[in-house]
Amino acid sequence: MKKLIYIEENFISPDDCQRFIDLSLANKEKEMPYGDESRGGDTYLTTVEWKNHGAAYYGGDVDPITLSLDDDIIRRVNTICKNFDSNANLDYVGVVRWPVGTFMKPHVDDNNVHNPDMFAAMLYLNDNFSGGHTCFENLEVKPEIGKLIIFSNAYYLHYVNEVKDAERFVLSFWYNSLDK
Repeated sequence: MKKLIYIEENFISPDDCQRFIDLSLANKEKEMPYGDESRGGDTYLTTVEWKNHGAAYYGGDVDPITLSLDDDIIRRVNTICKNFDSNANLDYVGVVRWPVGTFMKPHVDDNNVHNPDMFAAMLYLNDNFSGGHTCFENLEVKPEIGKLIIFSNAYYLHYVNEVKDAERFVLSFWYNSLDK
C-alpha cells in the first residue's frame, strides 16, 4: 500500500460537476446527518452508490440515488486508484453535501466497521464558497471545480476547515484493500 497525496486539476468539466450536484439536489432527503461531534460535527451525506449494505454507519436513513459504477468518471477515478495499488477496492462513492458552517476536525480514517481504508479520492464539484479546504499538516488544498485529490486517508492527518458563504459539494470515494 502506497502513502500518497495526488492532485489533478480539471479532472472533470464544470458540466460533469453540475450533473453530480443536480443528482444530490434531486434527492428527496436533502439533509442527512453524517459524522459526529468527535469528527467536527455534522456534514450531510447523499448516497450515489452504496452497494445496498451501508450508509447506516454514517448516520440516519438515506434516499439513495443510483449511479452506475460504469459511469465514465467513476471508472476513471478507479483506474487511477488501481494504478497506485492494484488491490484498491472501491468501498463507497457518493456526493457529500456540506452546508455553510460545517467542518471536520483533524483525524485519520481508522474505521473499524469495515476493512481499513487504503485511500480516499475527492472530486470537488463547486467552488462558489469560501473555506472548505482539505488540509494536511503541510498542505492546504483549495477546492476548485473539477479538481481531483487522492490521498492515503489512514496515514495522513487531515481535516476540512469551515465552509462559509455557500454549500460545498464533493464526489467522495473511499477505498479499502482486497487483501484484507
